[in-house]
Amino acid sequence: MSPNNDDPPRNPSERTARSHMITAFKHFVAALSVMYAVFRAVVTIHPSLERIWAGIVGRHRKTSLIAILSAPITASVVGLLIWSTYGYRHVENIVIGDTHSLSQWVAGIRSPTGPTAIALLGLITLVALATILSAKNSGLVPTMALVMGPIFGIGLSRYGLLIEHFSPSKLHRLFGTTAMHFETVGAVETLGTALFLALLWGIPIGIVGFVLGTLARRIGRLFRPNNGQSGVSGA
Repeated sequence: MSPNNDDPPRNPSERTARSHMITAFKHFVAALSVMYAVFRAVVTIHPSLERIWAGIVGRHRKTSLIAILSAPITASVVGLLIWSTYGYRHVENIVIGDTHSLSQWVAGIRSPTGPTAIALLGLITLVALATILSAKNSGLVPTMALVMGPIFGIGLSRYGLLIEHFSPSKLHRLFGTTAMHFETVGAVETLGTALFLALLWGIPIGIVGFVLGTLARRIGRLFRPNNGQSGVSGA
């Protein structure tokens, strides 16, 4: 049998859908660039607004855009990696443990190869990435987007998990569902949990990294020789 018979031709509808996704992504990036240019032209008229703009969006358009667009990529990679290896439940147990106590965290840190130490290393890594980005580019929004990506991916790995679910509604019991039952996590609940985790952890981590990066940039200016240039600096 010839190789052409073993490998059926790709469905034309799949190629069309992929082409539409690529085109939509290009339009999305182009729209972001246009919006950035329009708002940038407006705020540069007033120096005070330019400082606020730099503090929120960043000083370099390409850097901010890369940080924002990296969020869905890192979310997909981290989500697939955890889903295919350890699983969401294991990661959740690493982060909050069984007793939800601070003493458990302290005891876990004593073991450098323990799960708690690994989770702490991941947290420090996210803070470091946010600090570096903020020091180079400023921009609270891209800084938070950078750290929200992998955290959102952790929430995505919850998809398909069998969990104990509580349904106190009488309507559930009317259709034969007990108040306490096991239920598979679906797409809607997965996205909701992922968004909740990204906001819960990403916002404070992003703010901490933004503050540290801003302080590092200001301290760096103190040791930089004065070249006589003037201008509006970033936030």
